[in-house]
Amino acid sequence: MFDEDISFKSARELIDCFLDENILAPKSLFDVSERLTSGYLFRGQARKDWSLIPSAHRTPEVLKNYTPQPPGQKIPEDSDRRKYLALHIHAELRAVQLFLESADKVGINTPLDYNSLALHQKIFEDLNSGQDIELNSEFPAPQFLTSMAMAQHYGVPTRLLDWTESPLIAAYFAAEQASALAGSDREQSDFSIICLGTQLLRKVSSLKYVSAPRAGNHFLRAQRGAFTLIKNANQYFLENDKWPSIEDAVANERDSGTLYTRSPLIRFSLPADEADNLLRLLYRLDVSKLTVMPSFENAAEHLAYKRALWPKG
Repeated sequence: MFDEDISFKSARELIDCFLDENILAPKSLFDVSERLTSGYLFRGQARKDWSLIPSAHRTPEVLKNYTPQPPGQKIPEDSDRRKYLALHIHAELRAVQLFLESADKVGINTPLDYNSLALHQKIFEDLNSGQDIELNSEFPAPQFLTSMAMAQHYGVPTRLLDWTESPLIAAYFAAEQASALAGSDREQSDFSIICLGTQLLRKVSSLKYVSAPRAGNHFLRAQRGAFTLIKNANQYFLENDKWPSIEDAVANERDSGTLYTRSPLIRFSLPADEADNLLRLLYRLDVSKLTVMPSFENAAEHLAYKRALWPKG
């Protein structure tokens, strides 16, 4: 699956890889003129064995705390799968809408638009029509992506997958749950950083790069955040009885005859017992919970963060 799958023994080796002159380093003015300086998006995964699948599609019950009408707990048989899909799509949209409404109610600025559900009326009509259909229409509507991106970034499950332009920020999120910061809930498995090349994004037609305005989202700005969307997820669900992962999209659409100047899909991994060492190194590079999620609350807890990583002294 991965063009390169590299396991490191120490946090220092991983950081050195990120900073060395290698395929991640820009080579020319053209490289640093691109939207992504390195030509890659990066994602931290708390477990190496996790698939690259959006939060809204990981389990049937994931939306139950975000909308009063979540889809069923179990994916139904063929005859009812389209109705289930319609319910799931409605739940995804409603969860975002309720998040925006709640934020707006207390005076937080959001891209709230009460007409957004109407943008998707046709897909509901098609799914409930009883006729054979091809779900080729873009979902969600482009006008709704900014709202969905904001909701995703604040914890609402959506069909967007979070990425960052920085391998160091990806490393922070990968290590956090395996570190002392997680307390008794810390992961014991290897964690990983996934590198997705923009060359591959352009070749896999069902994958869409999604950016959102950072001016009104200081977390997104601090994390240099971006997202991917699997455009044919609805059709894939109807045909395969499951939601697609990035791995599925790449396996189905990647042209084995295409030659890439740089490896387009890379996984770096590190043992869980190196998580604290990695976070200590990242702190020296000004990457910490406070810098990736700047808030008064995290500023107040910044000493506790440092004490967890340096318990002695």
